Amino acid sequence: MIEELKNIWRTCFHDAEAYIDFYFSERYRPQNTFVHCEAGRGVAMLTMLPATVVTPHGEFSARYMYAVATLPEFRNKGLSFALAQQADEQAQAENCAVEVVAPATPDLFRFYARQGFVTAFYRRIVSFSAGEIAPVDFLEGAPLHDAEKFYTLREYYFATGGFFVRWDSTALQSVLKESNILQGGVYYFSKNEEEGYVVAEPDGDTLLLKEAALTPALAPGALCFLKQRYAQCRCFVSHLAADSPLWTTQGTTEPVAMLKWLIPPPAAVSAANAYINLLKD
Repeated sequence: MIEELKNIWRTCFHDAEAYIDFYFSERYRPQNTFVHCEAGRGVAMLTMLPATVVTPHGEFSARYMYAVATLPEFRNKGLSFALAQQADEQAQAENCAVEVVAPATPDLFRFYARQGFVTAFYRRIVSFSAGEIAPVDFLEGAPLHDAEKFYTLREYYFATGGFFVRWDSTALQSVLKESNILQGGVYYFSKNEEEGYVVAEPDGDTLLLKEAALTPALAPGALCFLKQRYAQCRCFVSHLAADSPLWTTQGTTEPVAMLKWLIPPPAAVSAANAYINLLKD
């Protein structure tokens, strides 16, 4: 079955074989994967990755709906919708409170809205050329290898006072490995008792900062480090929380993910400034 699922992934997402092999060795769990079969072979799939929604009024078990795909010749038959209903039933049986999905296109936002999801997560996209990165005192960065340190820093930057989707240390360990496979990395920075990190992923001549957990004081030096580290990249694109203090006068805000409560939404819980990141784009 795994080879059939890899074929669906390969056909629908066009990822490199190294990444596909990585996902199925590191993140794939049969109990989290829903498959529709025709004539004894898998033709559609859906994955539910575990997560936690952290709010000022409590924490809630969550599932991230990921890798929803159907082979082209079996589309427009409602297969993904049927798999989503199965996923809902299992999540409810496991006392899961929230589901999250990150649609790739506007049409998919509308598709998931019909399933009861509402847009709740936004991010600010800031782009600048390498030439715009002003020289500053060089801030040395170091590859971050410790998933527990990664977890602690994410909690410090994102889990206080808002609506935050938490990945556990196991998931973050996979992010560390994935970054290396994609020729990027997670880089740690510190100065004057401030510390933070950047998750960087090159794509041709563009460097995507998939998550920037930095103070405004750390950010200029971190950019200079990354400019030298990825000298082939002429454009930098950063994905930020909508209310991030970094580069506050720049960027455009766009929807990135939706949520659906599987329990009556707690009246005290607000999804204002909801934050999710480290999604596979």
